[in-house]
Amino acid sequence: AELRRQPLPERVDYAWVAAAFAAFGLAYVVLIQTWRTILASWDRGLPFADAARIWLVSNLGRYVPGRLWQIAAMGVLAQRAGVSPVAATGSAVLNAVVNIAAGFVVVMATGWRLLALPYAGAPAVAVTIIAVSIAVLMAVPWLTPHALRLAERLTGRVVMVGVPPRRAIAYAVVGNLVGWVLYGAAFQLLARGVLGAAPGGLAAYVAVYTLSYLVGYLVLPAPAGVGFREASMITLMPAAGLATAAQAAVLAIASRLVLTILDVAPGLAFLGRDTLRRAPRAP
Repeated sequence: AELRRQPLPERVDYAWVAAAFAAFGLAYVVLIQTWRTILASWDRGLPFADAARIWLVSNLGRYVPGRLWQIAAMGVLAQRAGVSPVAATGSAVLNAVVNIAAGFVVVMATGWRLLALPYAGAPAVAVTIIAVSIAVLMAVPWLTPHALRLAERLTGRVVMVGVPPRRAIAYAVVGNLVGWVLYGAAFQLLARGVLGAAPGGLAAYVAVYTLSYLVGYLVLPAPAGVGFREASMITLMPAAGLATAAQAAVLAIASRLVLTILDVAPGLAFLGRDTLRRAPRAP
């Protein structure tokens, strides 16, 4: 009933939607290149085409409940491409951990007001959380050996991750921060195309998109955060003054469609190509 009472856009501006697709694609390129750089600093590099295939195929693991399938697939596919097991697994784990941590840093930097800190010291608290988050990211090389030893004791298995080079941490942090900003810019372009307008600044769209993405990501049973990410967007966009509840619902569904296309179509295309190449040929 609430949705019916509020006006919705009469038409979609597909030029802006195409621009949003391009911006999301650029974010993917940046993240793939970031992972390539991490690998090169750890063990050996991969051609961009091979890295893109591995990254996009492993993205399909997002749609399997548990979220760890994506990391496992990336490590296995990288090993098949000739990367050492330690670098393959370690780079996948490192990139996933830094991606989440960098996302929280971005949210605190661009949208701490959305977290409803209702007291005068909120700006100082936000700055403190950002500083602590960055310090944790920089401490990953020292924390990793202790975390791995704890994981080995708890599981009784050898965890082939190794200690990441400091350069790999720096590359992962910078690349993922840029990736989150590009995601937010693409989200703003999509709002312009779907809703007809995109009130508010870039920072607000970055904050809303990043926080809703993280909420969906951290709900492990939900494939690709389906439902939880959209519910977060519908709550956060009106709170940020970017859209009404009805408009937020439309944009949340549109963003899910766009990202599902970008996640699934390239991955399935690469899988199909690989299957055809491995298929035995008739004499």
